[in-house]
Amino acid sequence: MSTRYRRNPAMQAVEMDGELVMMGQQQGEYFSLKNVAASIWRHLECPVSAEELTALVAEEYAVPADRCRGDVAAFLDDLLAHRLAEAV
Repeated sequence: MSTRYRRNPAMQAVEMDGELVMMGQQQGEYFSLKNVAASIWRHLECPVSAEELTALVAEEYAVPADRCRGDVAAFLDDLLAHRLAEAV
């Protein structure tokens, strides 16, 4: 069974001028997401695997999954490193 990921439940995002903006109390930093990054954040509302996330992004942006798989994985790694998302 593959690992599933979701947003860190402690993170709250607010949409402002087409961007998602959030403040991480644990992180002590502000974060801003837009375009594909904001889309990925929205898809992480419920637990999802990296492959499912790749398929959702590929469909939404009409690109082959192979073309976006590495970028989705790298962004997911960034979210995990900043504790904005978690493996469940």
